[in-house]
Amino acid sequence: MKQVKKLAGILLALILVFTMTATAFAATVSNGTDHSYAAYQIFSGTQAENAAPLGDVEWGSGIDGAAFLAALKGDSRFVKDSANIFAACTTAAEVAEVLGGYGDKSDVAKAFANVAAQHLTTTSVAIAADAANVELPAGYYLLVDTSNPGEGDAYNSALLQVTNRGDITIEKKYSVPTVDKSVKDTDDQWGESADWEIGSDVPFQLVGTLPDNYDDYETYKYVFHDTLQNTLQYNGDVKVYVQNGETRTEITTGFTVDPAVAATAGGGNLTVSFANLKTVAGVSADSKIVVEFTAELLSNAVIGKDGNKNEVYLEYSNNPNVTGEGTTGNTPSDEVLVFAYELDVTKVDGQNPDQKLANAQFVLLNSDKTKVATVASGKFVEWVAVPAAVDGKITWPEGTTLTSGTDGKFVISGLDAGTYYLRETAAPAGYNLLKNDIQVTITATLDKSEDHPALTALKISVKEDKEGADASESDGSVDTGIVSTNVENNSGTQLPETGGIGTTVFYILGSVLVLAAVVLLVTRKRMSRKD
Repeated sequence: MKQVKKLAGILLALILVFTMTATAFAATVSNGTDHSYAAYQIFSGTQAENAAPLGDVEWGSGIDGAAFLAALKGDSRFVKDSANIFAACTTAAEVAEVLGGYGDKSDVAKAFANVAAQHLTTTSVAIAADAANVELPAGYYLLVDTSNPGEGDAYNSALLQVTNRGDITIEKKYSVPTVDKSVKDTDDQWGESADWEIGSDVPFQLVGTLPDNYDDYETYKYVFHDTLQNTLQYNGDVKVYVQNGETRTEITTGFTVDPAVAATAGGGNLTVSFANLKTVAGVSADSKIVVEFTAELLSNAVIGKDGNKNEVYLEYSNNPNVTGEGTTGNTPSDEVLVFAYELDVTKVDGQNPDQKLANAQFVLLNSDKTKVATVASGKFVEWVAVPAAVDGKITWPEGTTLTSGTDGKFVISGLDAGTYYLRETAAPAGYNLLKNDIQVTITATLDKSEDHPALTALKISVKEDKEGADASESDGSVDTGIVSTNVENNSGTQLPETGGIGTTVFYILGSVLVLAAVVLLVTRKRMSRKD
């Protein structure tokens, strides 16, 4: 049975005062909540003016007395010193006398209210939301929430009230769970947003709280519903913990994970389900349930401000006044964003930047130049170790060479913020190879606050990797996630020529000699005829 808090004392225990006047005083009830209630009379009786004790106690109109008494006798929560405290009871007055021996908010009072909630009749007094001055005849009542809670809400625990204890005001005596989703950045800080490169295993964390009236529930369903965008692929590595204060203890049983193994494609739903959280040791109203897992950022990652979304909502039991699984409610969804960026590089002539240069070859190195990026179709794939040089020359691994096209451009999409180095490995024909690497730093400003994950600024800083070099900084596009830079190449030197008079004089001299030969030949032929 589900347990329920008791607001008022069990002063009706003084039912032995049968000599008091038989006047039936009424109580005035006001509703200080936006929920509606039904007041079920458990015990009826008489009360002296301005006095709470009940006389002439009988079963009230709101309870099936016979079934209720049988249920009390059969419930193990009422066993004290090896015997059920209601075992000898046969009447409502005897039940009230036993109940009066236990104090406000005792386990017995909570269990009593809970069992009563399962044996109510159809007779009750309706108390509307925000109602005032609703009269109840003298008696002992169970006030049951009859509203229909929406998202992020729950039913109030049923309340035990005795009339003639002053005006009764119904107050909210419950809270609802919350869920917070966060993503870890490469600096090991959790927040609502982070940036990672394609191929990374991005860490996510879900933290759920529990309601103040957790003890009022017999069973408690608790399910994390996580939705992955198709750019994120679950790695099958869920870990679950109960956290009490600063102490975190891993939970290995009592829940299921779906899918139970790593996903074979991006996207889809991930659920971590407790059919009954009450079976898990160490969980109280003050506990937090923590779920951690990773998902790979895939090559189809969204670049720019839209980011790669991952969101969660929590499903939870929301009615402590029923038996069994009961009904559930949902929290609002909580979303985090994972960002990635694109580096566009254009190779240009150093003297004429409008002239774009094709066939320049580069590699992209990581921040300490120990790894080189492999790139496919303009998208980052992975980092591989920089090979050792042989005879002073490095043979770069397949897939690492970036070649400028006819527009002078090559791109690397799917990068994290951070520092990289561009190294030219082959210059265009007629141009000189760059002597130094180019340092490129991508800086992103993220809003990591609750409910506002966003990319708010993007910049690129570029400088030659040598002592004393100046850096130039420019804005990238927050919308597209693109940062761009030009890399200049200078053409080879035009070498001067020395010595010789060139070939022109030989052409002129040859022509004169040919002409002289023709004249001499003609002259000889004429002299021969005269002879």
